[in-house]
Amino acid sequence: MIEIKTIEDVLPHIEPETGIFVSERDKYTVIDYAYVTENTFTNPITLECRGLKFDKDGALIARPLHKFFNLFERQSIDDIDWAQPYTVFDKLDGSMVHPCVLDNQIVFMTRGGISPQAKEALQHASQAVLDLCEDMIKRQLTPVFEYTGPQNRIVLAYDQPEITLLAARHLHSGQYLNVSEIRNEANRFGVASVAEISPPGNSKDSFDDFYKASLSQEGIEGYVICFEDGHRVKLKTSAYALRHKALSSLGNEKNVLKWIVEDITDDIHPLLSEEKSKSLKAYENSVRSGIMDKLSELESFYEENKHLERRDYAMTVKEKVDRRFQQMAFALMDGKEGLPGIMKILTWASHSAERIDSLRDVIGMTWEIDVPADLE
Repeated sequence: MIEIKTIEDVLPHIEPETGIFVSERDKYTVIDYAYVTENTFTNPITLECRGLKFDKDGALIARPLHKFFNLFERQSIDDIDWAQPYTVFDKLDGSMVHPCVLDNQIVFMTRGGISPQAKEALQHASQAVLDLCEDMIKRQLTPVFEYTGPQNRIVLAYDQPEITLLAARHLHSGQYLNVSEIRNEANRFGVASVAEISPPGNSKDSFDDFYKASLSQEGIEGYVICFEDGHRVKLKTSAYALRHKALSSLGNEKNVLKWIVEDITDDIHPLLSEEKSKSLKAYENSVRSGIMDKLSELESFYEENKHLERRDYAMTVKEKVDRRFQQMAFALMDGKEGLPGIMKILTWASHSAERIDSLRDVIGMTWEIDVPADLE
């Protein structure tokens, strides 16, 4: 694990146009990735850029889970030493939340900060959960929970709201508490902790059998394999059904654009053939390149005209900025970020082919992929 104490420990490792953004809020700063390119996660520090939180002085105040990947995304079964100790947990289908202290009060945050899901989770948090959070924060630990419930459905349905302890990390070192420590903390405060699955065995063949059997399982999202050194790997179940759905969706550009906007393409690539995965990646690159070009264009416009009075700035926007992106230019003038506005426009476009075509000249996405006839 990598030691992080201040924002200055992170900033030098973030390269431009890799999808990692530094977002300043009123009382804190977030470093998180908005999208993924081949150059996003190239060193241990960037793997930590998954919702790091800093106070206004730049001190680290929360460290949720690091970025980890699906099995076969970066590692195959053959690439992993299964003789080393590991634990298998259920992968819950909800929102990752963690506590943070602002103005001497505990708040919940998701990766991007205080979100509607985080506020909802805090409303459902029991006193036991809040007591655990307070205790761990005092010990410079960041507990990480999964918030699931009927109002927070992703794919799977849950009957009632629940906040489940997934992990906890030492704030500065990033070291994870081990399995027994997490169990002890959960039991000490009487909070729910993620279900542990009996490990299939300490050999490649035994895990391979477990993996093959898991493909036909239903009713759960999958598993997370956790090693003692903190390394983690995701394993998704129902692969055949997901692959069929993914292939079907590939026949429609609006579905793929939605994947990109929602940042779930890393879950789709392992379900595709190498050829189709390359085609999807090419499309992703064309969209993300267009996003960055447009964002750079808008930011340059703002820098050139920010000295103007608001009335003159508004007139210049109307004269020189494409009407589809004028709202983003005004957002920059108001001290807001331009990227969320562009992503909002792409979300709107992902609802129909006609809307996508209306943006193709400015975003420049190029769609070419063959889909089997029986899946169209």
